[in-house]
Amino acid sequence: MKLMSFVSATIAASISLVGAVHAESTAVGSCSDVRWKPDILAKYPDITKSCVGVVERDGKRYVKLSGKVTEKTSDSVKVLLDHTKTHMLWEPMTGDMVSIEGKDVPAMSVMKDQKLRFYLPESQVATK
Repeated sequence: MKLMSFVSATIAASISLVGAVHAESTAVGSCSDVRWKPDILAKYPDITKSCVGVVERDGKRYVKLSGKVTEKTSDSVKVLLDHTKTHMLWEPMTGDMVSIEGKDVPAMSVMKDQKLRFYLPESQVATK
């Protein structure tokens, strides 16, 4: 099994998410610094409202978002972005793990109505 502290996002088909930040992450910016890509704003028009910050880990920048699990199937999780009516679909890979409340757990162990803080690679959602 591989531990996924930060998961790459595949915006076209689904969004990969992760549930908690680790101590190795450093705040490096604010949400007002993010220059969202037009296609991301078209697909998720209120994404800016769920932005919590920008962090760096292992030399890569991530946009930190918040939301709540609204639906879960055997292979996917639907997350409602906070302060919006926009959903993102998360399709974890077999063996993916997330950190929730400081504990590493299988990605599919998230539960309906669970609040999440998750990270998207800045390079996939924002312009430089």
